[in-house]
Amino acid sequence: MLVIDRFEGSWAVIEYGEKTFNLPRTLLPENAKEGDLINLAVTIDQKRTMTRRKAADKLAGRLFEE
Repeated sequence: MLVIDRFEGSWAVIEYGEKTFNLPRTLLPENAKEGDLINLAVTIDQKRTMTRRKAADKLAGRLFEE
């Protein structure tokens, strides 16, 4: 269960069990408030990941060319 404990500037302090972590407030709905329970879904964007890896590989190739 994830609970919005409080807001500190542009961050939301989220409780997860006995731990807390900060989440950018912009990732939450505008009407989110302290005490709200939130659902968090994390997915991997395969297409953008591959594009980013290819760009990094290309840059590394240019850096290490003789």
